[in-house]
Amino acid sequence: MSYKNVMVYVDDHAVGEARLALAAEIAAHFGGRVLGIVGSPTESPVVDTFTGGAMLGEMATLFRDIAEADVKKAEAAFWKGAGEDRIRFEWRGRTGYPCDVVGHAMRAADIVIVGRRDTGALSPHALDPADLLMIAGRPLMIVPPQPLRNPLGEPAVVAWTDSREAQRAVQAALPMLKAASRVHVLEIAPEDAIAGAQSRTVDVADFLAAHGVVAEANAIRGDGSARSAQIIGFAETLNAGLIVAGGYGHARIREWVMGGVTQELLATAPVPVLLSH
Repeated sequence: MSYKNVMVYVDDHAVGEARLALAAEIAAHFGGRVLGIVGSPTESPVVDTFTGGAMLGEMATLFRDIAEADVKKAEAAFWKGAGEDRIRFEWRGRTGYPCDVVGHAMRAADIVIVGRRDTGALSPHALDPADLLMIAGRPLMIVPPQPLRNPLGEPAVVAWTDSREAQRAVQAALPMLKAASRVHVLEIAPEDAIAGAQSRTVDVADFLAAHGVVAEANAIRGDGSARSAQIIGFAETLNAGLIVAGGYGHARIREWVMGGVTQELLATAPVPVLLSH
């Protein structure tokens, strides 16, 4: 298993440039290609019943033009980042709601790299990784604006829970875990469950070792803080460049509700987080 098709969500600013550079580095490591993508919605205003929608056609055209211009800006940033190595780069951006655009296109990808949600973003093509995670059939790597370390060649932490999401995340992350200098399988448990946690993490470490990954098991007691904070603290002590975890969430009415650990890792981890739902 390898990442031969690395999809990256492209933004035309410095943070987006750094994310594209990371995607290119990961693709080069695996001898793969980079698929650039962005989505920008062509939203129409609400019809004014008093004017009979007289301006609706003009406004719809304006919104479509704006969306197309946004896509072109992102495409220009993508090809600028590609430099002279264009043969490994392919553009797939188009107008449409970002989550829908990426969700449909990820069939061509092994992994999708996106940025952390920017709650202050005004861009119409800003993508919420939590929304994408819930529909994704591929692993997502969520990259903070200024990651402290590179996920290639540095230690990695697997935040283990005995769940199908965690199992899928470890399987999906195998190429990145093989590229890590060492992998630490971590389960945080209460005092009376440490023995079981140790057994489970040893099993996962043995599974990884059978796939050529240098891994060790770590079962530690909860210290009373949020589990996400303890995971991040553990990763920081190791100077880890990657956290791998299951992505937990469910639908409630018309919105996705993230599990607490997933939400906090998405929002606060200082290094890339690889998630699978």
